Amino acid sequence: LTDPESYDNDGTDGNPYFDFDPILLNNTYDQEWGSFTGFAISNITDNTTPGYGNQFSAYPGAGSDNSVGYAVAYSNPEIYSENEDVRILSFDISNTTYAGLSMLNGDSFGKKFGEPTNASGEVDGTNGEDFFRVWIICENETGSKDSIEFYLADYRFTDNTEDYIIDTWETVDLTEVFAGGASKVSMRFESSDIGDFGMNTPAYIAIDNILWEAPLSIAEANESDFKTYPNPVQDKLVLEGPKGVVSITTMSGRNIIEFAHNTNSSIDFSALPSGIYILNIATDNGKVTKKIVK
Repeated sequence: LTDPESYDNDGTDGNPYFDFDPILLNNTYDQEWGSFTGFAISNITDNTTPGYGNQFSAYPGAGSDNSVGYAVAYSNPEIYSENEDVRILSFDISNTTYAGLSMLNGDSFGKKFGEPTNASGEVDGTNGEDFFRVWIICENETGSKDSIEFYLADYRFTDNTEDYIIDTWETVDLTEVFAGGASKVSMRFESSDIGDFGMNTPAYIAIDNILWEAPLSIAEANESDFKTYPNPVQDKLVLEGPKGVVSITTMSGRNIIEFAHNTNSSIDFSALPSGIYILNIATDNGKVTKKIVK
């Protein structure tokens, strides 16, 4: 995404996915209704406006570690790769603003969590012990499957002060299921707020910082294939070279930016404090590392 406060829910190049080589995020777009299933990509920061009109916003108000962009998942999202050697190790997860505020305050469809009644004011049998969770279904290279249960909201505690709705980014470690990581990840949503047509809680979550690994090919990445300028940088760093996955880390190794690079990228350093940063470029032929001065 190049425009601030924007989103893309229509896939790329006519393919049924967003391509963050080698990671793919499934996407199906309905031209008639202008709606999507799977994933959308967003950089929207509005975490105060409730309702469907703000469906592409992450509840924390930015991506993980304040990254500019992130993914929004709705209805049967999948993370996978066409490279059979790729393993998905972890990703960060949070609520969307749409789901978070629906659970916090209630709306015309979803109930206010913690209340014994549904959105219509009828007793719903929950006694206010509400939850919203996602089942993260991991598949390994042999086809074996296992799952992780992650609660995006939980109001089932005896002590009501422990009730929560996630509004921060949390890491899901897939190596706890398969030591080598997962070949494919799918997700299914479940809520205590159920109506005649299924779940009333908005079936949305936000995803960022997908970490993966794959054996490097025999060939080595060539640092001379990449140009970075200006260095030192004040505002925008330009990166030119073969496509890959780029990450910016501090000298201590903290990951602050990660995105898919496709021959030409502009990286925003304007909000970062002065110092030395490490630019990592992971390609099919290996990894290139450069020092960037701010």
